Amino acid sequence: MKDMKRYFFSLFILSLFLMPLSAQKANKSTKTGKWGFMNGSTWVVEPKFENYDPANAFGGRKYAIVQFQGKWGAVGADGKYYSKPVFATKELALRAAKLAVTGGDKSKFLYPVYDQTYTRWGFVDYTGEMYLRPVYEEVDDANNFSKGLPYSIVKQDGQWGCLDREGVMFINPYFTSKEEAKKAVTEWTNKAVLGENIYIGMKGSVKKIGFVNYLGNWVMKPVFDNVDKASMFNATTYYAVVKYKGRWCAIDRAGNFVVKPQYATMAEAKAAAAAWQKRTPNAKVSAANVPNVESFTYKNPNLAAQEPPQKKTTPVTPVTPVNNNNNNNSGTTTKVAGAPTIHIISPKNGSQYSNTEVTFIYETTTYDGSNPEIIAYINGELYPTTKGVKRVGKQITLTLPRVADCRVQLIAKDNKGQNSDPAVVLLHYRGDRPKPSLHVFAVGISDYDQSDLKLQHAAKDAEDFMNTVKNCNLSQYKQIKTTNLIKDKSGTDKNIKKGLSSLVNTVDQGDVVLLFFSGHGAKEGAETYFLSCNAESNDLFATAVDFDIIKSALKRLKDRKCRIIIFMDACHSGSMYGVKGTTETFSLADPDIIGFYSSTEAQKSNESEQWENGIFTKALLDGIKGAAVDENGNVTLDALELYIRNQVRNATNGRQMPIFENRQGNFILFEKK
Repeated sequence: MKDMKRYFFSLFILSLFLMPLSAQKANKSTKTGKWGFMNGSTWVVEPKFENYDPANAFGGRKYAIVQFQGKWGAVGADGKYYSKPVFATKELALRAAKLAVTGGDKSKFLYPVYDQTYTRWGFVDYTGEMYLRPVYEEVDDANNFSKGLPYSIVKQDGQWGCLDREGVMFINPYFTSKEEAKKAVTEWTNKAVLGENIYIGMKGSVKKIGFVNYLGNWVMKPVFDNVDKASMFNATTYYAVVKYKGRWCAIDRAGNFVVKPQYATMAEAKAAAAAWQKRTPNAKVSAANVPNVESFTYKNPNLAAQEPPQKKTTPVTPVTPVNNNNNNNSGTTTKVAGAPTIHIISPKNGSQYSNTEVTFIYETTTYDGSNPEIIAYINGELYPTTKGVKRVGKQITLTLPRVADCRVQLIAKDNKGQNSDPAVVLLHYRGDRPKPSLHVFAVGISDYDQSDLKLQHAAKDAEDFMNTVKNCNLSQYKQIKTTNLIKDKSGTDKNIKKGLSSLVNTVDQGDVVLLFFSGHGAKEGAETYFLSCNAESNDLFATAVDFDIIKSALKRLKDRKCRIIIFMDACHSGSMYGVKGTTETFSLADPDIIGFYSSTEAQKSNESEQWENGIFTKALLDGIKGAAVDENGNVTLDALELYIRNQVRNATNGRQMPIFENRQGNFILFEKK
């Protein structure tokens, strides 16, 4: 009888602990007709929502996706928002909520939202707070920050340009369509020759046509009434037929009139231009001789500000159609009343450097005529004065990194403490870049001390992964600096922790780190664990590796600014251990870490006796060996993702679907042998 009492008392106590996990039940108020969440008969989240997402309403999550005043967000069990209801769809709200739970840099993932007050689009962070003020007329759905891109194609003042996460239009908004802006972004991404292609440009409400390069810098200022798009600067046509002051004419790429503005019809001017080119077979102007005028560095008044956006006018210094090749490079910024201004004269935007010591020539103005302090940022990071900044007159010499693209910002600070808008140039390093080192850390456990945990191929998965990487073409890496294989009985919680700590201490900036885990995962309460060989299912806290420890090691790796790729094959992580797959347990939802996970949270990861590997691992190994390559024969992340997804899906008839997290973009993991 005493045992029965103790049994029922234990069940009662257990129910008290479990109640908060499942207490939040969606209910609709009979008074308001709104949805809220109840714990028994008590409202814990007041009924004020028009709708909610049943698939994402607590039930193991810390939040519920809800709709308020037509917009979606995420509310916690305490009624406070993880993500404010500002999102157009519940899918966007869910993505934001996942990031809000894990935290991190709010600027890495921004979402477009429409503000009806300003009738403009802005961008919010994952908490729903405004990050870039609503000043944009349109946002390209396919090319914006919410897709994990470092830029957004936007429309402002009637034209299209490209915006970075700091609110800087690094491609000026002068393109007449988003399709043209997309082409410009492609050129910028590919580091094309600046000026090789010329685009039609228009400035705000000035309905005149000019020409710009892919950065949106004026090549010829907008003074033309019309242009014949069919005959405009291409591989075979060295001119553009334009209408200037009511008459049709033709100009070359340098802005020279090759047919004077004298014709009443476009057809007449077109015929005259064709005749000119026929007479002048060497008429093509090279991109190197095309004037590349930096009209200005466009900085929007949008960072974390709440007041309505102010209309800004911006002076430009464009090239006019002349009969000589006037190469006038200058960059100006908008002057705020009382604030200093700065613009960079040299080097020009898009320039290349091979010597890391680069001297910048600039011009400044201040309200009282004093000499301002110059503050420099390199790729978004403050350039420390401890590096020994060399400043002589209107020149400053900085040591730039050996990276493909280097974004330099100069800010003038006057004696009143006022800062100018930044003058920005994007430079390209063309010298020899140091190769990164490769680090490989692999853990695979099949032989658990607890007999009912034993697996078949997890240890072999880790060993095969290590050997496969070693046999790849590693010419793009300086060396394999770390190779740490932990398997079976060596895979104690102590050894795994020690191995991770040792890895962190050997990684340098720019290195590539590959982490591989194969074994059981488990959840106990709110904690998640990777099961070491000595793990005891009734005492995971003391015997398993808390995933927070793994996350802590990953954070230290991120601080060293290396590239991190994690592969997780949680084989047969059965429901008796609280998890059915890898996503719920191991997905990092971290924009700085690339993740390959073997299955969704509703699936188990399968092993194959035929391959003697986990099915996910087998596809990964074959892909690395050369089955997953791009058109150049290189093993890239995109090719690897596509190959693994198709192989696993086909091998399991759709019963297992891998999950991928990559907001770092595509890159070559191993070069062609």
